[in-house]
Amino acid sequence: MVLQHVVLFAFPADLSGEDAAEMRRQITAWPEEIGGITTLRFGSDITGERTRGHQYLLHMEFDDVDALHRYQKHPVHQRFLQWVLERECVPLAFDYQLDDSTVIPVR
Repeated sequence: MVLQHVVLFAFPADLSGEDAAEMRRQITAWPEEIGGITTLRFGSDITGERTRGHQYLLHMEFDDVDALHRYQKHPVHQRFLQWVLERECVPLAFDYQLDDSTVIPVR
C-alpha cells in the first residue's frame, strides 16, 4: 500500500531568494537524512491563479503509514517545520492511501 502526503505552504509574503533556496535545500536532503520516502516532488505554481495564497506544493509518497509517522517525528522534519512556522507559514497537509477506492484509472 502506498500513502501520499501532500502539503501546500502559504507564507504571508513571497520568500526571499535565499529562503526559497534554503527551503528547497532542506527538502532535497530528506531522502538521505530521513529515509523512507519513495517519491518526492516540490515546486511553485506556474499560473499564480486559484492558489488561495499557497506558494509551494510538496508531494511525497511512503510505503505505509508507519513510514509517514517516522518522517513526521524525525528531528530533521521537526527542524524544517519550525523553520517554516518561524516565517509565519500556514501549511495545509493531506494524507491518503492509494488503493482501489482512490486511484482512478486513466485510459
